[in-house]
Amino acid sequence: MPNSQIRLFAAIGMGLSIALALSSCAGASAQVSADCVPKFDVPTSAAKTLKIAAPDYPPMFTYQNNVLGGVDGAFYEQFAKDACLTTEVTILPSAGVIEAVKNGQADVAGGGWFPTAERAKVIGQTTPAFANPAVFVAKDPATSLDTYRGKTIGTVQGFLWVSDLKAWGGDNIKLYESADAVFSDLKNGRIDTALLSVSSASYRIAAMGTSELKYAVVSPHPAIKAFNEPAVTNFPYVKSNAKLGDALNAAIKAYRADGTLERIVTTNGFKPEAAKP
Repeated sequence: MPNSQIRLFAAIGMGLSIALALSSCAGASAQVSADCVPKFDVPTSAAKTLKIAAPDYPPMFTYQNNVLGGVDGAFYEQFAKDACLTTEVTILPSAGVIEAVKNGQADVAGGGWFPTAERAKVIGQTTPAFANPAVFVAKDPATSLDTYRGKTIGTVQGFLWVSDLKAWGGDNIKLYESADAVFSDLKNGRIDTALLSVSSASYRIAAMGTSELKYAVVSPHPAIKAFNEPAVTNFPYVKSNAKLGDALNAAIKAYRADGTLERIVTTNGFKPEAAKP
């Protein structure tokens, strides 16, 4: 089959999977009081509703029993409340989230997204919200990548460092679909260390209820571009909706000033400095 047809079928498949997920996995919050006075002017695709697309990715985003959770979920909950909006949440695989925002099927994305020049071509990106650096996880983790030369490193597909890391480590780099799968192999001794974001690592170490595994923030390295840039997350939004971006940026500034961001990160197991990227 020609490459052009393969790409076409892949695009159609992605579109169908997003459409099916949007139709079957969405949930909405309660109605807003009629006398609510908005703190932020937020134009959205549906009247008085903020549509959020996100993966189920604790501790960055969760959605259970119509309740938003995790770092990004708590931010959007507060933002919607202050903007007098209801929320409509759609849980998608990570690969479909940015596509949903790009295509206008959601107003914003949750899940701890790093801003990149490539994503900026198709979506809007806010000012940095939270710090979420890369960490090595092991019984006695190192901070230097060179310590793991010739050893097996497990990480999750989609992280910004993956392509550079594969070029550096070759077959010693194992890619996984989820952080849970990485942790399973780490615990069973199939890999020497896991390379994850601090949010993902700290959450899973705490969930295990053990002090056996620890994490260490990765040092800059000339071979890995992502290790040398600020590891911060933002809130992606529909690129054409500049006023929504302005409102999100205003909320980030206000919540940082009044302590809301610090409350959100500490409630979700982060250190307070994560609110000051």
